[in-house]
Amino acid sequence: MRFCRLFVTTIVSCALVVSACGNNESTASTTSPSTEVPTTTIALPPEVPTSTSAPTTTIAPDPYAAPGWLAAENAMPGTDAWRITKDVPGTKPITAEGVIEGYANTTSAQPGDVVTLFVATDAPTWHVEAYRMGWYAGTQGRLIWTSEETPSQWQLDMSTDSDTKMTRAIWTPSLTFTIDNAWPTGSYLLKLVSSTAEAHYVPLTVRRDSTSASLVVVSAVTTWQSYNPWGGCTLYECFVGNPRSRSTVVSFDRPYAASYNWGSADFLTHELPLISLIEELGIDTAYVTDIDLHSSALDGDGSTNPVLLNRTALLTTGHDEYYSTPMRVSLERARDAGINLAFFGANAVYRHIRLEPNSEGLPFRQLVNYRTADDDPMTAQDPTQSTVQWRNAPLNKPESALIGVQYFAAGVTASMKLVNTDNWVFTGVDLLTGRSLRKLVTIEADGLGPANVEPENLEVLASSPVVFKKSRYNHAMTYYSAESGAGVFATGTIGWINALDATAWGDEKVTTVVRGVTTNVLQAFAAGPTGVAHPSVSNASRYRTSVQPVNDD
Repeated sequence: MRFCRLFVTTIVSCALVVSACGNNESTASTTSPSTEVPTTTIALPPEVPTSTSAPTTTIAPDPYAAPGWLAAENAMPGTDAWRITKDVPGTKPITAEGVIEGYANTTSAQPGDVVTLFVATDAPTWHVEAYRMGWYAGTQGRLIWTSEETPSQWQLDMSTDSDTKMTRAIWTPSLTFTIDNAWPTGSYLLKLVSSTAEAHYVPLTVRRDSTSASLVVVSAVTTWQSYNPWGGCTLYECFVGNPRSRSTVVSFDRPYAASYNWGSADFLTHELPLISLIEELGIDTAYVTDIDLHSSALDGDGSTNPVLLNRTALLTTGHDEYYSTPMRVSLERARDAGINLAFFGANAVYRHIRLEPNSEGLPFRQLVNYRTADDDPMTAQDPTQSTVQWRNAPLNKPESALIGVQYFAAGVTASMKLVNTDNWVFTGVDLLTGRSLRKLVTIEADGLGPANVEPENLEVLASSPVVFKKSRYNHAMTYYSAESGAGVFATGTIGWINALDATAWGDEKVTTVVRGVTTNVLQAFAAGPTGVAHPSVSNASRYRTSVQPVNDD
């Protein structure tokens, strides 16, 4: 590989992109998929600075093992200092003195793990503020830890593979800290702050399998990384060189672009409103990433997944599109063991991926998605690992077999028509003016799939016509009860979690209904297998429609 010095610029798709000086492409061999269980403790050279104010490495008995810990946590003083109030940068280069960005060596960490940060800034010094995100009386954040001021290192080297268009930041470690009992399980934003007051987020999930919790929330980091254009290319397109090309492999060894919500990716819009509501309700909850779903399915014989042990429900968030085989297996085993599943978004479990180690051997740091079987060199070796859409050959496993609905459209906006308001999810929800929820089917949408694949007892709760590319489709919100007693709920729209935030959504009537339904689902799913108390009643045949052309006249 050959590296060169880079300059920082931002480009389309709400993202900061680092482009190279001259030709930075090199050809690198693709490593084979890892089957190892990951460890996030990294041995560092002695010269790497370690904050003296970081938590100690001694792990005391888990203070979060007793029920009610989350309500007590949210009674702690909160702050909104986690916010970056500057407008998200657009396509023009960032010229501010002290611009800062960075990434971590892991997407999640457990007690005792050492987290390594890689940071670049031209400011004299910088520090980290670690915020746990939740409710906290509406401030949504609590400051857990602040590092000491750290001397800066302006590093911008990267490598790009000419075949896969994968870009990596080739940076040296900047700071380490250890997760101990001061860090409750949760979704965190590490706010990097330069001495000139520029800032950037690094998302991190703290996972504690021993935590007392009914629910477990899954953060969709594989989808975030697929859309991250730092370095020039996403899994969709390239913004430098040939715009028709795209990456087939993307790396976690790079920052989330600054104009990707200042490095927070989709967390603020597609995850935080749900997390905030859960914690406002005081329901004990654990937090993991979808990479944890992958790695935990590889533990032992997979019969007992530590992520799901003693949980009653698993919740996926607004946009959870990219799934490896172990990730999907984790969800299927959960459902079949009586654990409820909630899909509070759309386009979930749509694209099949592989996770591979990076060149240093750190597991699960590269995400592979070729889109078609013919393009993927793995297809000939192992067709079950071909990175196609889950519903396509050679996999032939439509997501609707698990979720109840499947993806059909992006970039749409339509009202959600409630058609089955006697269902338990609407109990106590004021629907007098809310049977048609304005513009709630938005961003991306799901509808009914093949009848021979979806659950026989699938119950449609909302059925809404949606025009997409001069054709009329039907969105669906659904619920079904599995043989195990588990309940499976799917909203069928990415806009659902966004609408939980009344201020951002701007339609109080819609938010009232969405919060009411979500509260019902959360409380019922926390209580145990919902399909036992609320068996679904099949009605999908009543709302199944074929795709119809729209007459422009």
